[in-house]
Amino acid sequence: MKKLLLLLIFFPFCINAQIQVGTGFSYVTEHFSSDEPDYTGSGFDISLRQYVSERFKIVASTGINDMRVSLAVKSRFDYSTIIYGYYFKRVIPVSFGGEYYLWNKKFIKPFVGLETGVYFTQYGSKVDPDYLRYTPKMPSGNSINWGFSPTVGIHFQDNADRMGLFVKLKQTGIIYGKDGFSSIIGLSAGLTFKFGKKIGWKPPVIEVPAEIPYYEKKE
Repeated sequence: MKKLLLLLIFFPFCINAQIQVGTGFSYVTEHFSSDEPDYTGSGFDISLRQYVSERFKIVASTGINDMRVSLAVKSRFDYSTIIYGYYFKRVIPVSFGGEYYLWNKKFIKPFVGLETGVYFTQYGSKVDPDYLRYTPKMPSGNSINWGFSPTVGIHFQDNADRMGLFVKLKQTGIIYGKDGFSSIIGLSAGLTFKFGKKIGWKPPVIEVPAEIPYYEKKE
């Protein structure tokens, strides 16, 4: 199922000559609308952008967000905090959308974006058996949910329009059905590489006069 979704989303980008590949790392934190504790961790993402115009791009992205929650209790002897385990959570997005660049003729290019798609969620845990009675009930197993992601960022592009750097803030809302709604906030930075020709690019044309004057050198 995951491979089919990836193929359907990324195939249209592969058949176009003008695409931009981006990859980056991020710090992520997830907050739930219910009483589930907040998760924190790191993420990695890869994205493809197809140029519709110099200001607007279609985006497809995926990646991995690994987060965890520390489980702790207070010691009865010295009231210190004891970490007795962790709950782990992995979120894999498969989303598509668009980005609009507020201006596109300078080195610094601010942009806003919006994506939507499916989010594969996996849960895991590692708990000290002696502390199982203190462990709160948490979700387990795997699930597939729908979500959306508004984005704001800055893209630094070289003059040749081939390599760039970006910094962006992305908020992802995921609907977990009866388990509530979560909000993942990620601050990421990374690199972009562009392949293909610029929008509207045409090869240079050298015009040659129909008749070239002939001059004979005199001895």
